Amino acid sequence: MANPLVRFWLDGEERQGPLGVPVGLVLYGQGERVLGWNEVTGQPRGLYCGIGHCFECRLEIDGVRDQRACLVPLAAGMRVCRQVPPTPLAFEDAP
Repeated sequence: MANPLVRFWLDGEERQGPLGVPVGLVLYGQGERVLGWNEVTGQPRGLYCGIGHCFECRLEIDGVRDQRACLVPLAAGMRVCRQVPPTPLAFEDAP
């Protein structure tokens, strides 16, 4: 029996996905490959290990940053946001 579909939001866009399936897997199935950006290099991040070890799939979920999308099951009404890449520290801003 298939999981029922529930509404959730990704970066403010309404979506639907199967209840209880890890958020990262739901997004991957919808064609989303970039889930965030590396804090140092700015390179895109996405699903990598799929079991919570690598932390490459971190998202903000319901206002809590750095949630591993491969571990968090989708729930109705969830608000999911990609974490904005950090702004590099400019030389003139350095102490």
